[in-house]
Amino acid sequence: MHFDPAVSIQQRYWWRIALELRLRQCNSGAFQDFFSDIMGHLHGDDFVRVRPFGQLGDKGCDGYLNSSGQLFQCYGALNGETKQVAKITKKMSDDFATAFAKLEVIMLEWHMVHNLIEGMPIEAVTTLKGLEKANPKIKFGFIGFEGVAERVFRLSPERIAALLGPTASEDDTKNLDVAILRKLVNELAAAAEAPQLETGDLRPVPVNKLSYNQLPNHWKMLIAGGWTNAPVVASYFERHPDPLTGDRIAAIFRTKYVYYKAQNLPPAEIMAALLELVTGIGYVLPQQQVVAQALLAYLFENCDIFEREPQMAVS
Repeated sequence: MHFDPAVSIQQRYWWRIALELRLRQCNSGAFQDFFSDIMGHLHGDDFVRVRPFGQLGDKGCDGYLNSSGQLFQCYGALNGETKQVAKITKKMSDDFATAFAKLEVIMLEWHMVHNLIEGMPIEAVTTLKGLEKANPKIKFGFIGFEGVAERVFRLSPERIAALLGPTASEDDTKNLDVAILRKLVNELAAAAEAPQLETGDLRPVPVNKLSYNQLPNHWKMLIAGGWTNAPVVASYFERHPDPLTGDRIAAIFRTKYVYYKAQNLPPAEIMAALLELVTGIGYVLPQQQVVAQALLAYLFENCDIFEREPQMAVS
């Protein structure tokens, strides 16, 4: 994956997280628009943005790369919903059949672009292989999170920022703004519905906790990068006029974490939801990113969110 050497490792991970959040939030036409924006930045006029015109429709095409004959069909599920397996496979078969009937003359490749970050159901894979076997002259493929990320990160930093918003630099991380921390904490406390406090048993984070919880690498880097500022958050709560503020914030996040875990959500999706609990949805300014990162690292370090690895019994 190519990056401008002027972009720090931390900025790269923040943009990757911003991309993940954006994909989880996009569905239907919004997802198609976002993918078209990426392809337009990357390929210029070689990429043809397609829209249905009245009753003519789009003939099964959500975008077309002229030089390679690649035809794209987008499937954007709300928050990566994966339960609609029959809907996914039917859409694949129907959309390809429409494109083949109407656009065979221009279609050399057919790619399904999706936002199912945790992966496709195997039924979608077998459906794609069935289409491939029945149409050996056409190349087929999926474009998921990694494929979208690969295309985004071939862009210049300026164009990535235009798509995903600004990102915190190393200098930003060294200058956590306590006023922003105060504002975010107050907003969280005001929005809480007084969950039951369970403030005991806050032991130091085990070294292997990041690995044990099976977080993707970019989320591991988010937490690890925030540990530098976690003591600032701890100090803020210790000095707060209301001595229980830190406990209340911890309880909010623990309650949310337990709720999401009970739904069997994957670790990355839980972390995305917890980050948005701090930042809200949409572009997040660099100083807000620094504060959110520090707050999540503090909660992770104190074992308010995610799990410790069970200790081996001593014989």
